[in-house]
Amino acid sequence: MNIHTGISRHTILLAAGALAGILGAQNLSAQDKITVPLSTPTQPATVKAHLINGSITVTAGSGPQVVVESVKSPGASTPPRRRERSTPPPGMHRLDVGGGDLDVVEDHNVVTIKSGLGGASENLEIQVPANTSVELKTVNGRGISVTGISGDIDVECTNGTVTLTNVSGAAVAHTLNGNLTASFDKITPGKPMSFTSLNGKVDVTLPADTKAKLRLKTQNGAVFSDFDVKMESDASKPVVEDGRGLGGKYRIRMDHGIYGSINGGGPEYVFQTMNGEILIHKK
Repeated sequence: MNIHTGISRHTILLAAGALAGILGAQNLSAQDKITVPLSTPTQPATVKAHLINGSITVTAGSGPQVVVESVKSPGASTPPRRRERSTPPPGMHRLDVGGGDLDVVEDHNVVTIKSGLGGASENLEIQVPANTSVELKTVNGRGISVTGISGDIDVECTNGTVTLTNVSGAAVAHTLNGNLTASFDKITPGKPMSFTSLNGKVDVTLPADTKAKLRLKTQNGAVFSDFDVKMESDASKPVVEDGRGLGGKYRIRMDHGIYGSINGGGPEYVFQTMNGEILIHKK
């Protein structure tokens, strides 16, 4: 086997469900831990993790590899279809197995992590090199937490909180039902960012010298900041979208958000929630 090919595309399939069943019988939490070598450890990495049920925690580690732990806590709920207890046919007995598998693929410094379709709740705890970008998505779980990394951050949570702590770089973060909290040590100049929630508070801390144009919008809440925000006088003017030249429609819409700038302006930073406050802190 070609050594480079074997390292650049490293695939690991964990039978997490079976192990969960065995350990669950002993009243212990099920946990699987794997170490994923990177094709080029000296170069930045990208980690992509998508879950249906479970939380995702990413922290900056000390090594050049990615460490993935899949944890099922004691007492975690079992999907309804797993709880159905059908009667075994005559002469046969039941062999119970646990939830879904975990698939981890490394390809040229891109690590992709996916859970199986069994529906079991698996929480991911991932250690990455500090200079790592992440793309994280989950539907049901406590939420998504990212700490100490520097890179592009793209996170989306349907039901849960999003927390970014002591990160550097640029972020696009969204949660549907939950609070969003972010604290930046450094930001990438010239890159736009977005922080949005439907039902929850948006609380973001930026370096004091951040240059940005702000677009702020909350329907049921208030906006607070200790930055010296220079407000724009034309913030509420109509926005015209004319797509008739391409066979589309002519639309006029009113955007009642607040527009302003800090430190002379820069890329656009969007802060938006429907039900909750927006807080923008100066670090």
